[in-house]
Amino acid sequence: MANFRKTLSETDVEVRFSVPSKWFEENLFSRFESKNKLDLPVKDLSGEVQSFGFSVRTKGNHFKPVISRGWRKFVRAKGLKPGNKIIFVMENDPETGTGYKVEVIKEIRLFGTDIEGRV
Repeated sequence: MANFRKTLSETDVEVRFSVPSKWFEENLFSRFESKNKLDLPVKDLSGEVQSFGFSVRTKGNHFKPVISRGWRKFVRAKGLKPGNKIIFVMENDPETGTGYKVEVIKEIRLFGTDIEGRV
């Protein structure tokens, strides 16, 4: 499961982005090397590299992975709102040094019809 898609909640937009635990465990857990933080560069559709700070809690049985550092800047730049969708796609790009691409999907009303647009 290298890719995941999530509909943004109010907390995802206003505070931090909660990452699905199963995806985290399968794709990023091994990179943490007994730390609770990880910087992960990702590329957006425009080709701009975003640096997201992933963190996990260190106590308890569940990791509860989130993106906090860099996330709010991305939210403001893209004009994200609850209900928009985010897709993380595994995509190794040696030129930018990124291993993931992040896509934003917004519903757009066009001639009375709702369609999804990627930004």
